[in-house]
Amino acid sequence: MLSADVKKKFISFVFVGGFATGLQYAILVGCVQLFSMSPTWASSLGFAISAIFNYTLNYYFTFRSANKHIEAVSKFAVISAPGLVLNGAIMEAGITLLDWHYVLVQIIATIMVMFWNFLGNHLWSFRVHAH
Repeated sequence: MLSADVKKKFISFVFVGGFATGLQYAILVGCVQLFSMSPTWASSLGFAISAIFNYTLNYYFTFRSANKHIEAVSKFAVISAPGLVLNGAIMEAGITLLDWHYVLVQIIATIMVMFWNFLGNHLWSFRVHAH
């Protein structure tokens, strides 16, 4: 079972992630509808931009990290990079192979990537190390 602290952090992570996800979806839909950008590229752009917002809120609120930013942001980037690739792969597969609507595929990608991001950030990026 998960500890109460981990459950609390996960709930906060989902809440914070909801704001970042809203930003990602706004960029996705805006870029596709206004600029005819590929949904995969628009999603990836939204992911990258929302990651900055996501990092800041998770650093201060979800994990209340005491780690130096250079350490935490570097680790966050290492965790986010595979999440970005996974998001893009799911988007491309769902759109081209399954011919599903890009927003539906983005919802699936968001759910799958969320678990990767939470575990990586909880266990590594924002973990306070004993000195």
